[in-house]
Amino acid sequence: MSEDLHAILTRILVDDLEVDADQAAGDVTLTDLELDSLAIAELVVRIKEETGTDLGEDESSMGSLTVSGLADLVATAQGRERTA
Repeated sequence: MSEDLHAILTRILVDDLEVDADQAAGDVTLTDLELDSLAIAELVVRIKEETGTDLGEDESSMGSLTVSGLADLVATAQGRERTA
C-alpha cells in the first residue's frame, strides 16, 4: 500500500465523511468529530474498500477511538487476517 494507514483514514474522514482536516489530524475521538453510528458504519465500509480489512462488528465501540487508535485497530485486524 503506497499510503500509510493514518493517511488513508484521514483521507476517508475528510473526503468521504466531510470532517475538517485540522480536526481529523488532532487527538480527538470519532465521537468528538461528531460521527454518529451511521457515519462510523460508513467509515468501516470505506476502510474495507480502501484496505481490504474487515473490522467485523467492532463499530459499536469505535466512537471512543482517535484516528491513531483507529489506525492501530485496522493494523491489528490486518495482522489477524494475515495469520488466518
